[in-house]
Amino acid sequence: MAVDVSLMLTLIQLIVVFLILLLISFAVPKLQPLLYASIFFYFLFHLLVTIVFPFGKYFVALFEPLPDPFAKLLIGSAILFYVSELIAKHIEEAGYGSLAAVAHFAVKISILTLWMQQTSALIEILSKLITK
Repeated sequence: MAVDVSLMLTLIQLIVVFLILLLISFAVPKLQPLLYASIFFYFLFHLLVTIVFPFGKYFVALFEPLPDPFAKLLIGSAILFYVSELIAKHIEEAGYGSLAAVAHFAVKISILTLWMQQTSALIEILSKLITK
């Protein structure tokens, strides 16, 4: 029930933000890119706090039977990748495609470093199996 109310409030907020952006684009077209970017990031972080993080906690609880770090790493990696993709698309639409590519690449590398400890343990196990 709380998720439904939160989702409906978020949709209403999204419609209001869209109408405000339309009004700004007609009233003050030179400020529109700056206000659009600031509203985008504010709304993105609002969505993360109100919907995505609670959903992630619920999703992690569903996968408790899995070994400890894997469910958290999978869900965290997916959320990081998706948020990075959203931000990279926004930066690219603003005309900074190379900066968007570098930012998205950096997030991919950071996701790989999150998995480094588990990957090294897997490589050790595989190398022991191969050498025996």
